[in-house]
Amino acid sequence: MSAKSKRPVRCLEVVGGPVFWRSALVAVALLAGATTAKACDLALIEGTQTARIEYNPFAVAPTPGALDLGLENKGQAECDLRLSFTDETGIEVTSLVLGGVEVRFRPRESSGVQLADVQKGVFQYLLAAGSRGVAQLDAVVVRGAVADAGEYGVDLRLLVKNVDGTELISPIPARVVLQSTPRAQLNLAGAAGAFGEGLSVEVVDFGEAATGATRRIFVQIRANAPSILSIKSEHGGVMHRVEKAENATVVPYAVDLDGEAVDLTALWTKEIDPPRTLDGVSLPMNFILGRINGQMGGRYEDLLTLDVSPR
Repeated sequence: MSAKSKRPVRCLEVVGGPVFWRSALVAVALLAGATTAKACDLALIEGTQTARIEYNPFAVAPTPGALDLGLENKGQAECDLRLSFTDETGIEVTSLVLGGVEVRFRPRESSGVQLADVQKGVFQYLLAAGSRGVAQLDAVVVRGAVADAGEYGVDLRLLVKNVDGTELISPIPARVVLQSTPRAQLNLAGAAGAFGEGLSVEVVDFGEAATGATRRIFVQIRANAPSILSIKSEHGGVMHRVEKAENATVVPYAVDLDGEAVDLTALWTKEIDPPRTLDGVSLPMNFILGRINGQMGGRYEDLLTLDVSPR
């Protein structure tokens, strides 16, 4: 009887131990597997990104540069993401200066991206389980300047983290480019001043013609590159009688720009390199009536065409 009573005990010791531990191991494996399946599982769909700003320094609201980030959540739980930028050395970037122009990233809220509540330069994006999405940011000019014509760029890294600060995917290369296209603008004003100030001038009226009569206007120019100003007289430096008549006479006149005589008998050009400001430069332009002696009565006109273009 004692032998029989001992055998069940030994069986319990041998069999019971392994069965218990195997059950424990299987249970742990199943729990771990279930946890992994429910987690956010993020993947990048689109890689290197470039936000290009076509910059017009004279526009009221320069067009922003778009940065679209394609992402996929392969997991069974929502991804609560935090997006931010660093430079290539890992230093946090919240704003950029390109060619003297300050640029910042702003969320395109229609895509679901929002500014994080507390952290400056950090953006929040929610991606539902088992879905794809495009997180959209805009590189926006927040402080303009008349940048010299050319291309300015900087390479960044876009970090994608969870709320705990854990990076979910490798840093994404991102580049911001500001393209300052050569531009020049011209305005004719009745008084000296910054570009656009003063009443615009379309007609220089001498009134009753008198030899040596003078009138003055101002040629306002602003540009982001060295430019060429051209002046062309329709009638080669004389005013023709508006009312057609046989043997009609003409009225001569002369022009100087900023103290320099303008040859109206041909296309006249002058190199201009205004300061890189919104005010630009204001050049006095004088009109001097020639000799009045026996011309037919009537109204006399000439058409001057002024044009400025970047080199």
